Amino acid sequence: MSPDDYIVEPEHFLRYLRDVLKVKPSAARLPPRLILVFGSQDLDAFRRLLHARPVRWYGRLFVGQAGGHRVSVLRCAIGAPATVIALEEMRACGVCEVITFGACGSLVPDLPIGAPVVPTRAYSDEGTSRDYGTARWIRPDAGMVARLRKACRRRGVEFREGGAWTTDAPYREGRRKARSLARRGVVAVDMEASAVYTVARVRKMRAASLFVVSDELGGDEWNAGFRHAAFLAGKRRAYPAVMDAITRDWR
Repeated sequence: MSPDDYIVEPEHFLRYLRDVLKVKPSAARLPPRLILVFGSQDLDAFRRLLHARPVRWYGRLFVGQAGGHRVSVLRCAIGAPATVIALEEMRACGVCEVITFGACGSLVPDLPIGAPVVPTRAYSDEGTSRDYGTARWIRPDAGMVARLRKACRRRGVEFREGGAWTTDAPYREGRRKARSLARRGVVAVDMEASAVYTVARVRKMRAASLFVVSDELGGDEWNAGFRHAAFLAGKRRAYPAVMDAITRDWR
């Protein structure tokens, strides 16, 4: 499809801010670095770390500073469609580097609840990426992944690398497919990664992710750990690494 065929473009969002919400262009300009989260606990944690203040024209968006850089943190609804809408709007406002932070399920038995995961590629099993012309496999930005690796090691955060299976349908995650993907190096399942990396590539952004395992799907039964102490502790250990990766000028 030709770009001329798209009815709505991200630039129209800027026009809406200006003409309808009466937001000045200077006020609509965001810092280039963004942390994107999906839960209120994570939003609160990064707000505190950044000493961030709310952006009044966009819900659950805050801007703060650390390491000499202004950084935004946004809480988005879960799932690829909502995440892509948010990323398109953030890009229109000047964001060009993104780290997404959230939960994932583990697909291999040796990846327990609370373990951090840095995806090195994603298998797209969601519908949003198809409208951006992606292949089944999509990779995050290599430089951003390298920054996350260094930040985790610097902060003493042990992590696992591997593929992520991104799906819209958590109640249709088949055992056969999960095991097949695990044999191909996929260690985690989530709902946004492949869409994030796809939109980042199309819009010339740099994006990577850090997950913490919230539930286990690699055994005979599903083991949910969303309120497990290990999951909550794993997230707390990971916060400084995300901050380090997004605020430091790595060499």
